[in-house]
Amino acid sequence: MNPAADPHFPLASGPRSASFVILKNSHPSRRDFLRWTLPAVSLAAFCSGASAQTSGPPLRGQLEKIYIQWIQAMYQKDISRWSAVTSKYRQMCLRNQVVSLKQPWPRAVFQSFFRPPDLSKLAFVDASASGANARLVYFGRVDFGFVEGEITPENPLMLHFLNEDGGWKFNTLQYVNLGGDEALKRDIRAGVRTWLERDDFRLSPDPPTMPKPCQEPYQVATLSVLAEGCKVEIEINGGPHRETIENTSAELVIIGGLRKGANKVSVRPTLSSLGHPGPPRLQITVVARTGNPAKPTARLLNWKIPDETWKETYDLSVWLKSAASVSGP
Repeated sequence: MNPAADPHFPLASGPRSASFVILKNSHPSRRDFLRWTLPAVSLAAFCSGASAQTSGPPLRGQLEKIYIQWIQAMYQKDISRWSAVTSKYRQMCLRNQVVSLKQPWPRAVFQSFFRPPDLSKLAFVDASASGANARLVYFGRVDFGFVEGEITPENPLMLHFLNEDGGWKFNTLQYVNLGGDEALKRDIRAGVRTWLERDDFRLSPDPPTMPKPCQEPYQVATLSVLAEGCKVEIEINGGPHRETIENTSAELVIIGGLRKGANKVSVRPTLSSLGHPGPPRLQITVVARTGNPAKPTARLLNWKIPDETWKETYDLSVWLKSAASVSGP
């Protein structure tokens, strides 16, 4: 998949879906994420009956059944069935993304351009649960249907679930690109699971915080972040957009978009505990959709962290005179 293509909104390409977030790694030894957020699940209250750490066939069967129900709801474009198997947390995340793109909610959920992977063509690796979260892990060549006949290289696929009202709901799909890490791929083929206990793969027991609903934006925009050897917390206009990126890169729809006038971007960087070969790098870019076919995007901010002792917080500003000024002549 072309990392320059933006799946969040149709900048230069045709209409697509507000269905997922791409996280790509600039260093080949680290895994890339395709974190699909169109699949939804309910967060709400964490059921106290969820196990602290469980795994095995019964859990696998439960979670695979939910995933199949989710796929059926997606293909049938059945909002009632989709809502029943998708967490409230993911539904709110998707709702905010769709609204921030000025697309119709919830109809845009079913306009995804990817094909839900067929698990029968992948090797099962693990089923586990910790607190409010559960996960299925598979390995193989995943077919998302971006290009007919094109199948990805062998990599892990993770399906994430949340516990809500005493039962599991589908939350999100995560494709992990291991790049050239052939040693880890050999371990996975051999049935090794210890890699799932690494900090960057460990399953958290904590439920995510439910986001607040956002309003339709004055200006649709995306945030691009390159964070090598560092962790960065970004907040735009005091919320509702808050993001944490560590030792990878990401392109994200700005929840709530940009306001007319001044837009405050707060950046809090720290060195990453995950390690990185080479000096840390941090670059942040804000791009707006113009609506002008001759100039579909406009870069409003392109900031690199200074080569000096880092401050605790950097307060940046994006000034938007008007939507017309973005679109240009």
